[in-house]
Amino acid sequence: MRSMRPKTLLPFLFALFFLAGFFLPGPRDAGAQERVVEIEVQGNKTVETQVILTQIQQQKGGAYSREKVSADVARVYKLGFVEDVEVEKVGAAGGVKLVFKVVEKGPIDEIVIEGNKKVGEGKIREVLTVKTNAPADNRKLGESKERIKEIYSKEGFSATTVETEVREKGGKRQLVFKINEVKAEVVRGIRFEGNTVFSDRKLKGIIRTKKKGILSFLTGSGKYRPEQIEQDIQLITYNYLNKGYMKVRVGQPKVEYNEQEKGLILTYYIDEGDPYRIGEIGFEGDILTTKEELQRKLHTMKGNLYSQKIMEEDLQKLTEFYGNQGYAFANINPQTSLHDDTKTADINFVIDQGRKVFIERINITGNTITRDKVIRRELKVVENSLYNEGLVRLSKRKLEQLGYFETVEISTPRGSSDDKLVLNINVKEKPTGTFSVGAGFSSSESFLFTASVSKNNFLGLGISGSINAEISGRRQQFSFQVTDPYLFDTNWILQANGFRITSDFNDFRRKSFGGEIDLGRRIFDFSSFSIGYRIEDVKLDDFDLIVPEFFKQNADGLTSSLVFQFQRDTRNNPIITTKGLYSNLSVEYAGNGLGGDVDFLRITANQRVYIPLWKNSVLKFQGRVGYIKSLDDEPVPLFERFFTGGINSLRGYEFRSVGPSVTIPDGITGKDEEFVYGGNKLLLFNLEYEFPIYDAAGFRGVVFVDAGNTFAEDEDLNPLKLRADAGAGIRWLSPFGPLRFEWGFPFKRKEGEKRSVFNFTIGSFF
Repeated sequence: MRSMRPKTLLPFLFALFFLAGFFLPGPRDAGAQERVVEIEVQGNKTVETQVILTQIQQQKGGAYSREKVSADVARVYKLGFVEDVEVEKVGAAGGVKLVFKVVEKGPIDEIVIEGNKKVGEGKIREVLTVKTNAPADNRKLGESKERIKEIYSKEGFSATTVETEVREKGGKRQLVFKINEVKAEVVRGIRFEGNTVFSDRKLKGIIRTKKKGILSFLTGSGKYRPEQIEQDIQLITYNYLNKGYMKVRVGQPKVEYNEQEKGLILTYYIDEGDPYRIGEIGFEGDILTTKEELQRKLHTMKGNLYSQKIMEEDLQKLTEFYGNQGYAFANINPQTSLHDDTKTADINFVIDQGRKVFIERINITGNTITRDKVIRRELKVVENSLYNEGLVRLSKRKLEQLGYFETVEISTPRGSSDDKLVLNINVKEKPTGTFSVGAGFSSSESFLFTASVSKNNFLGLGISGSINAEISGRRQQFSFQVTDPYLFDTNWILQANGFRITSDFNDFRRKSFGGEIDLGRRIFDFSSFSIGYRIEDVKLDDFDLIVPEFFKQNADGLTSSLVFQFQRDTRNNPIITTKGLYSNLSVEYAGNGLGGDVDFLRITANQRVYIPLWKNSVLKFQGRVGYIKSLDDEPVPLFERFFTGGINSLRGYEFRSVGPSVTIPDGITGKDEEFVYGGNKLLLFNLEYEFPIYDAAGFRGVVFVDAGNTFAEDEDLNPLKLRADAGAGIRWLSPFGPLRFEWGFPFKRKEGEKRSVFNFTIGSFF
């Protein structure tokens, strides 16, 4: 028998190998067959295992996915604490075990600053968040680099770059910040080409880059910052998208040095395209309710111009709607189809609701002073409850409203399974205790000296208190106040205050001594009611004029009263308010039966509205109405009546100069003088537009209109008899408190009234 030759053997072997492919089992699809039964982390020494596990979305009990594991590795890297991550898949009973082997970054022994000539090393080190004897994680490195660039930007070197490098030197691990100091060029002009929808002036107001102006030394504007250019392009594009120009294109600006202007000229090129209107709107996927109901939640409507801003708001509403039902990780994807022939855009919302999610645990970090219970009592969600997006947002808002924190950040990483999440609340505390001493000059009170000690979060319990002293040419005031917003950890509120005040008015001197104690209770998220007791002993003397006898008879007296109040407060910040509402209704009864000398019933109401506008500006409105009625035969005492005029009411008029008055002859000069005795009815309106001048330093501007008056017992409360004024001013949130400088100009001046009134005071208005 002949043996096969190699030429004959090769085709035979090839055919055998080819046929074997039909019968041998193919490679197993690990993602479809293998289940993950255990996940382990190895190699971590300073980083908690749970911190790493929160970044791993490959779940125990789930099917193994190579793509998920790759994404998990990337997320672990982003933590910034590790140099290397390796995943080992080990066979185990019932599936596979994943072992994440991490190599942590070594600790930094020394930090070196190189290249700094214009800024001192000490100033740079003050802003670094990365520290020695700890790993240099990516987040802190990036944060430190940005802070260094901010310092240089303020010094006029906004084009400065900062790089980092890790070196081994002399057995030490050095982190080196390499600084390349580059002085920013001055921007002398900004131009646009291709724009017809927006004017050049409008576009200049939109972008961040500004040309050098007379206030640039305050604002830092007028410098060329390359990192701002991309923001400019995005801002221009965003504003066009809000007008329906869905195919707008904004290119990189042309940057030219102009020898004559001694600075840069920037030219932005815009291809606007055509405006598109909304066509058909559809929904598909997981529809929790009817499509008609979802449509009613949207502002996007068929036939309207497309708006990116409205689309983002609608996405937020839909996400919150699903989040309120427990679907914390719902994915809503708006798919847009453009029709160039009709210039319309069909929008189809594809919804993947995912699984209902429960809050596994709530972690609170950053509160070194504030106790956990002070934060937790403001939360509207609890552990093991179904996730609710609206309640989480409300919780964040209530924490911000406390005024204890600079920032409140909430994140919701996945928990130990797909139907659980962790609610992480990170707060950055701000100083809540202050001691201040100040001196100055007030237009209404001459020289002014103030001193105060306050603490808004005593021992981290949320209790606030203050002691204040104010001495001026016309007033001496000493007062204290203490508030416990959660008495005995309940929804009851206890507040007490005391005061001693001596005030010199134009026609008399008023001395008062007293206090008030209030017990209230929250009835809704932002609403409360209270009942209080007020006692005040008042004495009037040193009358400069012959005061009408019916006022002199009860110039002195003891007021003992009960005060009932209802209050609703949705302001985002009680000190620097930019949005929200404030409402207060007060009913006060004073009578002999309570041990006082006067009998009256007083009703007052106050409504404030704050509307945020563009560029951190805000429109403010306040309306006040009051009525007081004597319950015996005596007139309402002078010290309990309503007065208007001055920096906290009608700013175009002198202090307490507007209202009912009588003509009194002056026995010395022989001239007639007006004695303003106030009214038993009050109507007052204030409208303000407040805008930033230099936010970094706390300077803001204001323009205002005031209208109001008080009315006597024999007068009706008549809106047609209101006195009005307008004006402008500057406000500064200084270390000593808010300072106000305001000029008011009265309408329809009467004889003896000034053309303008300048007001200065310490303290906010409303």
